Amino acid sequence: MRTEMSMRNLLVFGIAVAGLGLAGCASDADGNESGGNASSGVDPTGNPTTGSSGGSGTGTTDTPEPTTDSPNSTTGGAPPDEPLDPPILFDVLDDPTGGAGGCQGAPNNLALEGTVWAPNGVIPVSGALVYTSAGQPDGIPQEVYCAECEELDCDDRFTTTNADGSFTLNTYAQGANYLVVQKGQFMRVTPINFGAGAETLDDELTTLPGENDPENGLFIPLIAVGNGSYDRLEDGLGKFGLGDTLIENFEERLVPGTEPFDLWDNGQSPTADGFPSQGTFAQLVSSPANLAQYHMIFAPCSTDTYVSSLTPQNIQNIRDWVAAGGRWYASDWSNEWVNLVFPEYQNLSCSGGNCDNGSYDSLADVMDDGLLEWLEAMPAPLQDINPLNDEPHPTLFDLPQVQTVDNWSGIQDILPVLVDDGKGGQIDVGHKVWLQGPGGTIGAVHPLTVTGQFGCGKLQFTSYHMAEFFDYVGLSPQELVLLYTILEIGVCQEALPPPQG
Repeated sequence: MRTEMSMRNLLVFGIAVAGLGLAGCASDADGNESGGNASSGVDPTGNPTTGSSGGSGTGTTDTPEPTTDSPNSTTGGAPPDEPLDPPILFDVLDDPTGGAGGCQGAPNNLALEGTVWAPNGVIPVSGALVYTSAGQPDGIPQEVYCAECEELDCDDRFTTTNADGSFTLNTYAQGANYLVVQKGQFMRVTPINFGAGAETLDDELTTLPGENDPENGLFIPLIAVGNGSYDRLEDGLGKFGLGDTLIENFEERLVPGTEPFDLWDNGQSPTADGFPSQGTFAQLVSSPANLAQYHMIFAPCSTDTYVSSLTPQNIQNIRDWVAAGGRWYASDWSNEWVNLVFPEYQNLSCSGGNCDNGSYDSLADVMDDGLLEWLEAMPAPLQDINPLNDEPHPTLFDLPQVQTVDNWSGIQDILPVLVDDGKGGQIDVGHKVWLQGPGGTIGAVHPLTVTGQFGCGKLQFTSYHMAEFFDYVGLSPQELVLLYTILEIGVCQEALPPPQG
C-alpha cells in the first residue's frame, strides 16, 4: 500500500487513531497592553518604515515585497495619553536590554489573535515575533548576513507567541497595513486591511512559509544539507514542512523534487535517493562563494569521506562564513566538522584521535525552560507517535526528561570562549547546553545538544542522530528538540568578534 499525505493530515489521522485531544500550556508573553505602543528589534537590514493610512474590512492575502529578519520578545505598552519608554533592542533568547529615543504612539483599537505554526501547519512555534507595520518591511538578504537585532519603527506594534504558538496583538487599525510573522529567517508578510475591533486570524496568515518566495513576502532560511550515510536529516526537514513526505510501510521519507533546500554529497550522493546533487561537501567548503549562498549548513552523521577536505584553508572558509552570520550544524559521527573547525568550544570523548564512539541511548534532562515549555505544549499526536508505527519509539511522557536514541559521540567538556564585549570587558560565547544525560564511553551525565556563538553566526552539535536509526512515521522527540534549536539559532544576536585561533 502506498500513501502520500501532508504532515497536517498525518497528525489529524493520528488524533483519530489514538483518540487523543490537544494539550497545551502558555508562557507569559503578553504583548502590548491595550492603548499602548511598543517597539522591538528586527534583525538584519533596517527599520521598517511607517505611515498612517485608514483601513477597514477584512484581511487580504495579496502578496507584498520582502521583509526583514527579526528577534522575539515582548514588552508592555503605555496608556495612550502618556509617552512611551525608549524603544528597545531585543534578542529572542534574552530579555530587553534597553534602547534610546522614544515616541508617542496612537491609541490601540484593533486586537488580533491567532497561532503561529511551523511550515507543516501542526507544530506550534514558540517565541515567534508577530507585528504590524504601516509600511512594507525590507527583505531578508538572500545570502549569508549578520542578523543583528534592530529596532522596529515606533508605530509598529508587536508581541511574541506563547509556548503553544498563541498570541494576542493589540495594535491600531490605521497603521496596520502589513502583518509580519517571523522566527529567525522564517518570515511571512501579508497585507491586511482590518477596521477597529477584534479579529481571529486564519492559520493561512500565521503559518511560517515552507518555501522561499521573496516577491510574495515568503522567506525561509537558505539551507544546504550534507547528504550523509546514516542520519536522514532531510526527512526531518520534510516532516517539519520543508517539502512533502511519503508514507509507506511505516516509513516517512522526503519526496524528491519537493525540497526547498540544496543537498550536497557528504558520504552519499543525493542522486541515490532521487535528489539533485549540488556537488561534494569538499567543493562546498572550499569555495567561499558557495558557502555565501546559504544561511544554514547541516553536516549530519556520515562517513569520513570528505573529512580530508578540512584543510587549514577550508577550515578558515567555514569559520569566516559562520563569523559573517552562518549557522553551522553537525551531529554524531560527523563530529569532525565541529571539533576540527571549532576546537576551542568543546572536548569530545576520543581514543587515539578518533572521536566516533559506539551507540548508546540516554534519558536526557531538558536544560532550557523555553524548550521544556514548548515540549509540554506539543499537540497530543506529537507527544506519542507510537500509534502510527509498528515498533516502539520514545514519547514526551517523561518530561522534563527526553529519551534520546542513537548517540554515537560524546561531549566530554564544554569550554569557556571569551571575546571582547565592546564595553571594555569580556563575554563567554561558548556552548549553551540544551540537553544533557548519561551513557556512552563517558558514562556520567554530559551535554548532548549544544550551541555556541561565533562572530555573527552560530554553531550547533548533537551527539545523536536527528532521525532515529530505523524507519518510522512522524517526528520523534529528538527531532522536535533539533527543530526547536534550529529555529532558536536563527534569531538575531549581538554582533561580537569571533574568537581568534
